[in-house]
Amino acid sequence: MESEINRFIPGPVAVDKTVLDAMGRQPLYHRSSEMHSILEEVNENLRWLFRTSGKVFIATASASAVMEASLRNLVTTHALCVVNGSFGQLWQKMARSNGIRATALHFENGRAAEPERIAEELKRNYYDVVTVVHTESSTGVQNPLEAIAAVVKLHSNTLLVVDAVSSLLTTPLDVDGLGIDVCITASQKGLALPPGLAIFSVSEQALRRASKVENRGYYLDFLRFRDYEKLSETPNTPAVNLIYALAVRLKSLRKSGIGAEIRKCEEMAEICREWAKQRFALFPDERYAASALTVVKNTKSVSIPELNQFLRQRGFEIADGYRELKGQTFRISHMGAVSKESLSSLLDSIDSFLKEKNSYAS
Repeated sequence: MESEINRFIPGPVAVDKTVLDAMGRQPLYHRSSEMHSILEEVNENLRWLFRTSGKVFIATASASAVMEASLRNLVTTHALCVVNGSFGQLWQKMARSNGIRATALHFENGRAAEPERIAEELKRNYYDVVTVVHTESSTGVQNPLEAIAAVVKLHSNTLLVVDAVSSLLTTPLDVDGLGIDVCITASQKGLALPPGLAIFSVSEQALRRASKVENRGYYLDFLRFRDYEKLSETPNTPAVNLIYALAVRLKSLRKSGIGAEIRKCEEMAEICREWAKQRFALFPDERYAASALTVVKNTKSVSIPELNQFLRQRGFEIADGYRELKGQTFRISHMGAVSKESLSSLLDSIDSFLKEKNSYAS
């Protein structure tokens, strides 16, 4: 049955039944006092999760929408986009599509961004923002965010904007400790909710910058989010039932702790990486391999669609490589409502496929 498939894909990830059940109640009027109470609790828990005393907002949108909004809200002259994969490149594409000047600082796919090169570029030119993808899910690289943040913070007028879509709850992240000005995530990754919510923190410095930008858009105007947050509301009609699910998930996290969630990802990543090195090879530099997912270099030229057909018969699914890496790599996610036991079963199933194809090697 389709519903019994264990999907080890980078999103949408598997969702726990208790979270899904929370979505089953009737939606409230989003300006009601009862909804205010829910949002007040959710906002408090999100500040705890992001480790910030600042503002955290919820938008009914994908994270990509808030990526674009960050550029529109914060850039008046020039953006520096750190690129070492498809999602880093997306920042520059968004900037250009909005008529915003943007320079891409490129690093090889599979390699981490180098803080030293970022430092050199910031010495040469002024940038309103530096955009960074913390965990690049197209390549499996986890960029050294702490070192990058330290470099950016040497330039007091340059804001740090971080895509934490695949890193929140899969690796430690401290928004205030790192001095992140905008930190963006989405519901369908580490938070293990259905897709549809973008969640983002915004620093006071970023809000002050936005107040000086004239054409920052309407739907995702950061100042509108700030003003409505004071009322315990969202600027636009939210996906109320997804917020129910978010409330339940955050309560559960407060009980279990962020550390437990991160440790589970890290342990699964270690299992998966060791298996990948024995059977294939890792695509990313192992020193910077992400905890959120393992990107495997397809050294045996296995047909990933054929492999997935085999796996679905056994209740599993993985992800092909992303865009230009399709067929050259495949991706196994450690995010969401999956377990180490089911991961082991998945890897055993891939081994069975390799044996059938006479390409097994230990």
